[in-house]
Amino acid sequence: MKTEEKRKNLAIDLLDKEVRKQYLHTEKHGLFDILRVMYRPVLKNGKIVTASIGYAITNGILPLLSVLIVYTLVRLLALPDAKPESLILAAGIYAVVFFISSSVSSQLKHRNYSYFMGLRMAALNRAMEQFMSMDYGLFENSSFLDDIGNWDKSLESNSAGLEGTYHRIFEMGGTFISVVLLGVLLILVSPWIALVGVLFVVVFYMVQKNITIYKHERREELKKVSRKADNYTAKSSDFQYGKDMRIFQMKGRFQQAFTPLLEAYEKLYKIFTLRELQLSFLESAALVLIDIVSFLALVLKVQDGTISISEFVMLLTAATLFTQSIQLFAQGLSFVKSETLYYGDTIDYMEADLVSTGGTNHVHGPVTIEFKDVSFHYPGSDAMVLENLNLTINTGEKCALVGVNGAGKTTLVKLITGLYQPTSGKILINGVDAATIPQDELFSIFGVVFQEVQPLALTIAENVAATDSGIDRNRVIESLHKAGLWEKVSSLPKGIDSPMLKVIEDDGVILSGGENQKLSIARALYREGTQMMIMDEPTAALDALAEQKIYQEFDAILSGKTTLFISHRLASTRFCDRIVLLDGGSIVQQGTHEELVKKKGLYQTMFLTQGKYYQTKDSEVTA
Repeated sequence: MKTEEKRKNLAIDLLDKEVRKQYLHTEKHGLFDILRVMYRPVLKNGKIVTASIGYAITNGILPLLSVLIVYTLVRLLALPDAKPESLILAAGIYAVVFFISSSVSSQLKHRNYSYFMGLRMAALNRAMEQFMSMDYGLFENSSFLDDIGNWDKSLESNSAGLEGTYHRIFEMGGTFISVVLLGVLLILVSPWIALVGVLFVVVFYMVQKNITIYKHERREELKKVSRKADNYTAKSSDFQYGKDMRIFQMKGRFQQAFTPLLEAYEKLYKIFTLRELQLSFLESAALVLIDIVSFLALVLKVQDGTISISEFVMLLTAATLFTQSIQLFAQGLSFVKSETLYYGDTIDYMEADLVSTGGTNHVHGPVTIEFKDVSFHYPGSDAMVLENLNLTINTGEKCALVGVNGAGKTTLVKLITGLYQPTSGKILINGVDAATIPQDELFSIFGVVFQEVQPLALTIAENVAATDSGIDRNRVIESLHKAGLWEKVSSLPKGIDSPMLKVIEDDGVILSGGENQKLSIARALYREGTQMMIMDEPTAALDALAEQKIYQEFDAILSGKTTLFISHRLASTRFCDRIVLLDGGSIVQQGTHEELVKKKGLYQTMFLTQGKYYQTKDSEVTA
């Protein structure tokens, strides 16, 4: 018998640190491996390659020009018949050449600045696409988030990470040319100067590499602290929490929560600083060694008459600029090593398969959902949310799921739609194990309206159609009619083309909570090909009468479709074929509203507690 292929369950599989490490970091990226990936698009762009070479030459000769003008002026001044005109002419020629070279190099640098920014934005777009498509359950895994949390570190800034490396390497071309030109000049005097310079680069690079790797190895620990701190920062500055923060004077609690995080930060950075202090003396010693060797070599040449005073001044200037250039070059190498190390994490993140791929089965036509001994707990938690649950929702049936908060209603929806997979048991769709159905196909079966609704800063039409192209405007209007929002939208100057929110457009529309939920309902109704509609408290922001009216309209709108309604207002779902009462992760009662309200039990108790305005003469009971 052929074994059915199941989708991966990354939310569970990646809980283990070693498994996660092997899955996300399949191979160790060397510096040149990362640079090869980074420069693949750059090397295909002839304009940028030419600009890089041009910048390296025009910028790299500037220190040499400074050395040559010093030599020329000192030599002219030493002449018995030195003339001011000769000095002015030499200085003028130097000024013109220096101006032209520096202007060209500056133009080449800044005119191509935006190209590298474009590469970063393209990479950021790919990374965001990965973030938005990865398994929903992975967001529950804090260790996973800490591991991949540095993906944005190399993409968030112009001066660091991917783009910062592009800019620095572009600039290092000029520095490299300066080092070579000045090095050749000094080699003619003493090879030891150049040798010590190379030694400094090696020492500086190895020291900085050691420090960088040490920090990188503790990145997950640092990210754990920063993620918590960022969350507190976001909440403490969020306008939505502003009223509670002030009325209940909660700022002290936030400050109290920040204290241990700040202490953890301080502890980590003390460790990093200590590491730097332990190794920094090697850099300083190598740098001082260059100056000592250069000065001694030049003094000896003067003493034995090999070089003149003007040549001594020139070479001393060259040695000083050589030291500065080689230090700058070494810092550039260190920067590139550090930033590419984190971009390696970004590459791992972008190349990882973070969607639970797999599954070869398919379902067609109207659906029947069956839960068979389904138990579930969230990744990283042992608390069971659902336990040995058995439930069948038949084709074309309108089933209501009710229960107190925390009963597991929304979790059940996440399991049906495939956002999570059961810890044990099976969910069957038309007799097919849902775990063997490809995830995209599984998503396409359902139209869902969740309780938490937040529109995007797009037009109303784009929010309803969930796309910016190929929008069926008539179907958008029809969906808004059915959801009860057309009267509001039609009154707006731009109608369905009205932008939403004010984060992008100043004239953005701000809808009430209830209107946002109606918009979400319209989006679910707009979607074609769905075989089952799931309404997870879609009217929670509406009053009881408005909710009941919309649910009654759903009865007609969703005729023939398998439908699951979730509501905490029991009377609102009385039109459903069956009501299932969930409590403590298990089904405790099920039947029609009329049947349940007449039986002593939790449903009757909840119904009576919710108030007499939910009852009619036909449904009144006594406890």
